[in-house]
Amino acid sequence: MGEVRKLAVKSQDDVWFYEKQINLFDILDFFPPDALQKKDGTPGKMLRIDTDLGWSFETDIEYGKFCFHKKSKSLNGTGKWVIESGLKAGDFICIEKIGDYHYKLFKESNST
Repeated sequence: MGEVRKLAVKSQDDVWFYEKQINLFDILDFFPPDALQKKDGTPGKMLRIDTDLGWSFETDIEYGKFCFHKKSKSLNGTGKWVIESGLKAGDFICIEKIGDYHYKLFKESNST
């Protein structure tokens, strides 16, 4: 297993927020600097994000918001992952580094 960073889901309000975006500000150093969108809107280098739900997506990191650009609730992205994973207060959002531009997004629950 590669290096893993965890984001605590402290409340149901956090779940609602994570449906909108997963804020990466506190773990930004975990990602290659060129994966960050430029100030002028030029996309950053794409990251491949595999999920524990069996699907993947490619995204860069949005400038200013410091979250994955792919946030859709209906297409493969972080919003869809939050809903389909059944994320709840007390869980952790885990991001594992598999390669330079390859990561895995998964949930860790205290109940498992």
